[in-house]
Amino acid sequence: MTAIGNLFADFLRPRWVAGLSRVTVPAAEGIESWLINGAYSWLPNPAGSLRLDVSAANDALAEALAGEIARFSCAAYESLLDARAPLQDSRSLGWPLVRYYYASFYAAHAILRIAGTTVTMISPQTASLLNRVGGQYLGLPPQISSGLHTLQVDQTDPGKVQLTKIGSSNGGSHEEMWKLFLALMLQLEDQIVLTIGGAKDAQATVQVLSELRNQLCRQGKANGAWPSTVRNNVNYRHEYGVWYPYKLKTRLSTELHARMARWSPQDPNGFEIGRSANELACFIDICNVLAQLLTSALTDISRRTTSAKAGFVDRLPFKLLRLNEVAV
Repeated sequence: MTAIGNLFADFLRPRWVAGLSRVTVPAAEGIESWLINGAYSWLPNPAGSLRLDVSAANDALAEALAGEIARFSCAAYESLLDARAPLQDSRSLGWPLVRYYYASFYAAHAILRIAGTTVTMISPQTASLLNRVGGQYLGLPPQISSGLHTLQVDQTDPGKVQLTKIGSSNGGSHEEMWKLFLALMLQLEDQIVLTIGGAKDAQATVQVLSELRNQLCRQGKANGAWPSTVRNNVNYRHEYGVWYPYKLKTRLSTELHARMARWSPQDPNGFEIGRSANELACFIDICNVLAQLLTSALTDISRRTTSAKAGFVDRLPFKLLRLNEVAV
């Protein structure tokens, strides 16, 4: 990893749920299945949300998070591997850019989960079960409703987690995820500055994270969802001239295709961001940096597994990269 990747991983590590690096093959499918299985204790909390004690069963939560980290990481890498020009003309960038958006989206989801935060859809069946069982333990049903929720590990008390409904006025799952990711980047920046702010590597890392936030918030998107705007412009409005008959100049298209290769873990320019005025180049830089940050965080987990090459990172996302001859 580069110095920037190493430092990012160092400051993300304290947010891991206990037991994450011990997971080999995740037994739980994800957070919703973990909620159904009930490996936790109930704590009093205002109606409409849950506060759970996982201190006696952290490994179960780690399994669930590892399953989702692996799933989103694999989706991110597969999207990147598949984002190659499908036609002979290098100006064919429509589908590659759409795939790049989803690679960014999945990578950000995976990083959030490594940091102990999820955006999770709760089904009506799961909500009904939680209300029934919670009512037995708490005396009154917690009044959980179906829909989009965040689950967050309490950073001041890692043995506790909070499940909170996302209001309909906050936007959809994409907007809410980008907002949470933006907040995480700002928190990490502040921690790096307060801890080792004067060091050269710290300054370089903060600069990358700060510029990443700036790019996510382009065109007044204060929630960090600017990549979603580009995706919509490409996918639904057919803008930028990247669909046939192409309007994008061949030279620029060739440059953008070359730029898209920078997500690879060994690329020396993978953390370059904020140096281009071109919208599509900025969009691609966001994805490259997110992929680099994800790979750095996954490498950190892999290096701390209790058995070398036996952890979930090497068995799942990194295996996908190896199968496609991408060195990590």
